[in-house]
Amino acid sequence: MRFVGEAIRDYSMIVPGDRIMIGLSGGKDSLILSLALAVLRRRSPVKFGLTACIIDQTGGTMDTSLLEKFMDELDIPLSIFDHPTYSIMEERDERSPCSLCANLRRGILAAQAKEAGTNVLALGHHKDDAVETVLLNLFYGGRFKCYQPNMFMTRTEVKVIRPLIYIEERRIALEAARLDLPVTSACCPYSEKSKRLSAKKILEEMEKEIPEIKSNVIHALKNVLESDVW
Repeated sequence: MRFVGEAIRDYSMIVPGDRIMIGLSGGKDSLILSLALAVLRRRSPVKFGLTACIIDQTGGTMDTSLLEKFMDELDIPLSIFDHPTYSIMEERDERSPCSLCANLRRGILAAQAKEAGTNVLALGHHKDDAVETVLLNLFYGGRFKCYQPNMFMTRTEVKVIRPLIYIEERRIALEAARLDLPVTSACCPYSEKSKRLSAKKILEEMEKEIPEIKSNVIHALKNVLESDVW
């Protein structure tokens, strides 16, 4: 939980009176995020509210019963919004389905957050996600770029925060297993052939030679200046 607190402090993610909606997928990342924010809400002198939303992208086949029970135990109200994201991607035959899915999901969650009267959307992106995004932008977009840990979406007037940005995926997986969290898979049809999976494999190989590579990339993102590049 220490790294969550550090990220929130470093990027001024939460201020008194914030009403935060957690984008819950059912995966280990969003479950750890929910638990961390629930603990922080109880311990922090900064008062903020919590709610959560699941987007069921499967057309109604996702079993959310365990997630509903878990969020109830955390005292976080949960809403479920059905959206046929997977069907849309299949119809459009996208070259980059993961990018489209992420944009659709983030847009839907931001709209749901605004409709629910919340002003902050919390997403479960971790350190590995950020580094993989940098690699994808370098390889396929020719630019050194990543999403911001704290960003304001002008169209919906919702702030998007990523409190897990300092935590590696392996640590999240270990903690989720230790706590026996109710990880629920939505069975993404594109997960085994995505560009992100390729970036993950490349990163794994690079980490064997450069163990600190993830932290180095995060450091570069925090400190890069225009004068440092062409």
